[in-house]
Amino acid sequence: FAGWKEGEATVSTEAEYTFTASKDIELTAVFEQNKAKYTVGVTASPTAGGTVTGGGTYEGGTAVTVKATANSGYHFAGWKEGEATVSTEAEYTFTVSKNVTLTAVFEQDKAKYTVTLETSPSGGGTATGGGSYEDGTAVTVKATANSGYHFAGWKEGEATVSTEAEY
Repeated sequence: FAGWKEGEATVSTEAEYTFTASKDIELTAVFEQNKAKYTVGVTASPTAGGTVTGGGTYEGGTAVTVKATANSGYHFAGWKEGEATVSTEAEYTFTVSKNVTLTAVFEQDKAKYTVTLETSPSGGGTATGGGSYEDGTAVTVKATANSGYHFAGWKEGEATVSTEAEY
């Protein structure tokens, strides 16, 4: 129940309205349809990957914003509803029209490793391919001998790992 109106004026918002009759009067009881309420659930996968906000109960037609924040060592990959990706943005706004459970998918950052190259002796040639690489990356290093030298091999510590100039 929304209220009693006399013409366009609301005269009471109480279901029971008492007044003194002093003239002809036309009153209208105004009813509004209840708005459906929907639950928006938010979870993080894996839970160690980050935090999520924006879940709760909302009236149908409401714009809802959910937000994912990755923890250190993780990055945000996307919002999923079931198996379907619904957004790749960490902050996702949608109009709620049903109960929904959204999962913020976080992926662990890959470790990075540094490949440092040295030549021995220092004037014997050049080595290329060093740098920073993600775990699992195939790395190729190449040695080019200077005039008067020949390539003898790649060593890691004291162990020879290859005798090919391109390894």
